[in-house]
Amino acid sequence: MKQLYFTALIISSFAAVPEQTYSNVTKSEASTITKSSPQRKRLDTVKIELSNSPKPINPAAQIVIVKEKESASNFGRMLPIISTLTGLVVGFFLNRFYEWYINIKKIKKSGKRWNIELKTLEEPIRHQIKSIEEFKLSVAKREWRYDPLDLMTTINSERFSSLDKNDLMDYLEHKTKFPWYKQLFSSDAQVQEQYNKAAKISNHIHGFIDVLSHNFQHLNNKWDEFQDGISSTTKKLNQDLDILNNQINSLKYLIANDTQKLYRSEQYKTFFDLYFQFISHLNQNPNYNMHRMRVDFLDPAMMELAKLTKDNRILQTASSISILYTDLRAVNSEKDYLLDNMTELISRYNKSLAALAKIIEKLDEKIIS
Repeated sequence: MKQLYFTALIISSFAAVPEQTYSNVTKSEASTITKSSPQRKRLDTVKIELSNSPKPINPAAQIVIVKEKESASNFGRMLPIISTLTGLVVGFFLNRFYEWYINIKKIKKSGKRWNIELKTLEEPIRHQIKSIEEFKLSVAKREWRYDPLDLMTTINSERFSSLDKNDLMDYLEHKTKFPWYKQLFSSDAQVQEQYNKAAKISNHIHGFIDVLSHNFQHLNNKWDEFQDGISSTTKKLNQDLDILNNQINSLKYLIANDTQKLYRSEQYKTFFDLYFQFISHLNQNPNYNMHRMRVDFLDPAMMELAKLTKDNRILQTASSISILYTDLRAVNSEKDYLLDNMTELISRYNKSLAALAKIIEKLDEKIIS
């Protein structure tokens, strides 16, 4: 488009050049004037009467040749040059203005996209905070089953990977600059101050994005760690519960076939009733809260076994019940650790939400002060 514009301009300039007329130079010394063939009348010639017989010429006479005015001739010669130079200058400034306009338009478009991406973070952050709070309450109830945690993947840094950091800096620098009529009188210190202000806001935005990405990664890691920890501790609890079940069956067999009759079997009846009631309840209720196992079985069972300390056959059973205590504490420790991390993440996301509000407020200003 630019090449066509310049070509048309130059062609139109040369087409406007007027035809130049040139006067014939007459000899200054002439002895006679003879008859010649008729010639076309020219406006710039001297009228001379012709005669068949030669006439003497007065030596003192002067022949005057009328020429075009020099001023008009010079202006005519300079006109195409002036037109060409004017076209080049105007074309240069139009080209520069076009480039400036396109650049400003690009900067504003990039800044608008950055602004939109930042504004669309507000709702996902609020939703993430709400999800963490609900998940935290569910875990704090000490129910064996808990609500899932929603991870808002839209608040990670992936959405900003397609945006150019230089575009953001150009946009902020454009917003922090003085108006053009003030820039003419701005000192170098003032110009540097405006640049530093734009750089500070840019660093603040990128720092906010990095923190947000780190928080999301931290939340994701803690969720995975919690899932792995609960899975491993629950697996061990079930394994130890199976060991206890085998030991109690063996103990029941030994007591039932006791030939020494050190104790009457009725002394063990309370313990066995307690155990089989617990196992029956556990098998019939798949959603049984294992956190209640301590109250429903472990504590009463240890009290009954304490009455049978003289019987060495109960030692393995008592040891297995102690291990189940440890397994439950491990499960609770995983949940306590998770609750501490969730509390910290809620605080971090609230701070990010406040920081985002300030960033959006700055970007919405017509001129950042």
